[in-house]
Amino acid sequence: MSRGAVKDSFAPDGANALSPIFPRPLAVATLCRLYAAEPEIRITFNYMLKILLVGPIPPPHGGVSVHVVTLQSLLLKAGIPCRVLNISPGAIRGPLHFMILLLRHSLKGWSFHVHINGHNAKSWLVALAAGLAGVIGRGAMLTIHSGMSPAYLNDRRGRQLLAWTTCRFYRQIIAVNSEIKYVLRSLSVPEARVEILPAFLPTPAALPELPADFTSWSRAHHPVIATALFFRPEYGFDLLVAAVSELRKKHPRLGCVVMGDSESRPAGLPQHMLAIGDLAHESCLAVVARSDLFIRATLSDGDAISVREAIALGTPVVASDVVSRPAGTVCFRTGDASDLAEKIESVLAEGVPHPAVSSQPEGNAIQRLLELYGTQ
Repeated sequence: MSRGAVKDSFAPDGANALSPIFPRPLAVATLCRLYAAEPEIRITFNYMLKILLVGPIPPPHGGVSVHVVTLQSLLLKAGIPCRVLNISPGAIRGPLHFMILLLRHSLKGWSFHVHINGHNAKSWLVALAAGLAGVIGRGAMLTIHSGMSPAYLNDRRGRQLLAWTTCRFYRQIIAVNSEIKYVLRSLSVPEARVEILPAFLPTPAALPELPADFTSWSRAHHPVIATALFFRPEYGFDLLVAAVSELRKKHPRLGCVVMGDSESRPAGLPQHMLAIGDLAHESCLAVVARSDLFIRATLSDGDAISVREAIALGTPVVASDVVSRPAGTVCFRTGDASDLAEKIESVLAEGVPHPAVSSQPEGNAIQRLLELYGTQ
């Protein structure tokens, strides 16, 4: 495969990534220019607003999948018909099946809201397919969630071409932080079509009971700090382990509960590190609300819904300064375990007052999304 070629995870080894289901970039670019020059060729439907969310759903409970199912719940409560086309691994039989599902919904008047991480070829091909299908329907909106997407797009010209082509099919593109918007603007995506909107949505008013294993474990530990992650390098788990080890010299009963994918967790974790596994979203929030501190030790990030949720629940947050964080977050130098330990110690010692549980941080996206849906 030549430099800049895009590998399609759906395609057999050696197959061209963009054929036969996905058109070649230059052909799609030609369609884009024709569509931009002749907007009247767009088919319109005078149907009631219906939203098809294209994105992953739990399990596992990651930021994007939780956002998608939460958004669906809120839209349904608002009386807006909403479905989810699940793109989690194994949910779609292949690219042809995917295109058929998209076209079926588009022809029936569904508006698309596509959610991708933006840091691999598969996500951009998914967005390209949905954008193409949206042309014959009521249109599509795209949200890019991953903080690793700018580095991915800046790495190769072929990736930039695929992203540029894809974005031409979307009326509105949401970037969850300024870094993502900046890289899209560098690809000549018009300013008016890119908006920064954190993916935070309102937290439930009532939380379920705490998981039994956490309840019994927490009785033996104080203070309790919590984190939610996948055991991948960008989540900074090793950094957190080092900081916790340092803190336990002064706080021997300190414990850290780790929520997230348990299948790939390191073996032999000490007893004070509770890897509780992949919890339902409401149970995760209950653990965060019960904890003394929430940690986000990531080496790259999008907006981090979990940080905003912790603040909304009244739990102090210490997070890396790899991206801008919401007001109320205590930041440490990215990748610096000693500074992380110092910031945690400072928050524990000073007893940072919890904000009112009823207060929601800035960046509640639902109202703005409803406005954007109304313009499609």
